[in-house]
Amino acid sequence: SASAAALLSCLFMLSAPAAAADTINDVSASYNVDVGPMTMMVIRFGASFSGDAVRAQATIKSKGISAVFSEYSARAEGEGRLDGGAIQPAVFKLSRERDDRKKRTTIQWGDGGTVSMDPPAHKKPEVQARVENALTADVSDPITAILRTGTAGDNPCNSAQKVFDGRDVFELSFSEGNGNKLKSDAAYRGPVKNCQVRWHAIAGRSAEKGEPDEVYDVSFAPVGTLVSGQTLWFPVSLTGSVKGLDFEAYVTKLGVDGGQQVEAPAQN
Repeated sequence: SASAAALLSCLFMLSAPAAAADTINDVSASYNVDVGPMTMMVIRFGASFSGDAVRAQATIKSKGISAVFSEYSARAEGEGRLDGGAIQPAVFKLSRERDDRKKRTTIQWGDGGTVSMDPPAHKKPEVQARVENALTADVSDPITAILRTGTAGDNPCNSAQKVFDGRDVFELSFSEGNGNKLKSDAAYRGPVKNCQVRWHAIAGRSAEKGEPDEVYDVSFAPVGTLVSGQTLWFPVSLTGSVKGLDFEAYVTKLGVDGGQQVEAPAQN
């Protein structure tokens, strides 16, 4: 569904101590998305921090039997800045390809929180107007939303992010979860914070279709400390159901500053 795709693209992204004592400059992660015993999608995400500049990129690619029926890939790039400990978006570029069809979107944030997009999100003027009206100053792109959630303080389970991906404006609201067991072949084996995240359509195609809210379970892990002193938390697991099919996205590689993977102390 659109909600699951949006949330996975945001991954395309806690109250335990940070896993690394030194400040971090780069972090990267890879994820598998499984439906039953089959891996249907692979996601890769990376972010770098230099002074107040923030850059990140993510790729999504179909795999296995899903690629046989419909090959899908996407690449997203984001640039922003640290402003008083908060991450502010500047530019977001998204390229999507399904079979032989390609779509490219560029979103830019100007002074005062103004947002411009190329091309327009929708051809129908009334739908486009509702999208533009929903682009308030607190709306960010999917990549910035990952990093904002990951630097939201001691407990991102109490946070909410409004997101625009070039087509839809939606909200991701996080609350305390009941626990989310990590997959046995996940790369991370340290402490996590378990949350529930609710996806809610605000404007765009999903809102026009009246798609209902959807709820997923997500686990975050501490990967280090930014130069601002904030702990950076990364998503390591996401589970839920799409059209009656259970899926699980889990981290297969997790690295900091070029390391092989984050080693966090096991919980007793």
